[in-house]
Amino acid sequence: MNIIVTTHDSIHPIKGGGALRTLKTAEEFRRRGHNVIIIAPTDGAAEVNGIKIEWLRGPSKQRSQILSSIKFNVRLLIKYLKFIRWADLIFVHNTIAAAVMLFLKPVFRCRFALDITDIHAEYLSIGRRTIMETLATPLLLFIEYRIIRIAESITAASLAMKRVLVEHGVRPDRIEVVYDGAEIDRLSAEKSDDFYFNLIHLGLIDKQHGVDVLIKALPEVLKEFPLVKCFIVGDGRELTKIKSLALELGVFDNCVFTGQLPCQEARAYLQKANIGIIPRRDNLPNRIVTTLKLLEYWASGTGVISSRLEAITEVGMEGLNITYFEPGSPSALALQIKRLLSAPEKLDLLRANGIKAAHHYCWDLLAPQIADKAVEL
Repeated sequence: MNIIVTTHDSIHPIKGGGALRTLKTAEEFRRRGHNVIIIAPTDGAAEVNGIKIEWLRGPSKQRSQILSSIKFNVRLLIKYLKFIRWADLIFVHNTIAAAVMLFLKPVFRCRFALDITDIHAEYLSIGRRTIMETLATPLLLFIEYRIIRIAESITAASLAMKRVLVEHGVRPDRIEVVYDGAEIDRLSAEKSDDFYFNLIHLGLIDKQHGVDVLIKALPEVLKEFPLVKCFIVGDGRELTKIKSLALELGVFDNCVFTGQLPCQEARAYLQKANIGIIPRRDNLPNRIVTTLKLLEYWASGTGVISSRLEAITEVGMEGLNITYFEPGSPSALALQIKRLLSAPEKLDLLRANGIKAAHHYCWDLLAPQIADKAVEL
């Protein structure tokens, strides 16, 4: 088969779990003997891991999500028109890169496989919205679920996500649940000498990630454990606000803000951390995702404290490889951090079991499942 693989995330350098998932699937298609072209944001590379790349500029992570997504899809449409008559299958990761399929599929009768790890329009209901976002949200939700319904095959990142899709009219027989994976061979469980009192939040810092909950928990933690340091590794629309909050609460000196880093440089901070935090609040888009950071925490031997959210509870077992706290509660998060730091044996057990759990979510197991569903006739 001739297969176009598309995502809105940067493939080279890898930025985000979606890009990694997409690249692993493209490599699996090629391993099976298919002809593959990737259309995705890169740094201008002509190929990645031997697969031809058609480069285009990605949507902005700093400005309006709606406007940047529209511009991205216009650029994407131009690229698609160049290759669509060649393609037997178009495989798209997430709907931001699939909006053009509403127009292309009826005209070219192309087969369309969709891989979903987020329902992006659902995030618009979180926090403050511009007037345009408020007015556009119902329409964007309608469009996003419409895009999903026209796909012949769908892989979703959790059972919770599958239930939401079925509630919105997606045929359940079209959906296969395939969880996210970790590059276990590129993550080390070795720790630095001074790792014990270090916390980490790894990944994007947007409103849905709840990093403010972590920052608000730090004053209470520092009263009992003044040596605690918190690595905030990543960039995003909320980073400036998070820095201001840390200054306001007097915890800025106990935080390290790295900004955006290449994937392997960001992962290196996991070797300096004892506890990884997932502080997302309890709302629909957060309830249906597992997040890549959970798996990278596990694979790096980092203990995990997470908001108790539906999809994460599908894979994380309380007291065995994860500790939960009440979503949105800084005091509940602070309490769990202090409990783990006061119980080295329990923390060591979480870390050891996390390493074991990560091996169930490696790409050698998961990428073939995504590819199987995509080429299913």
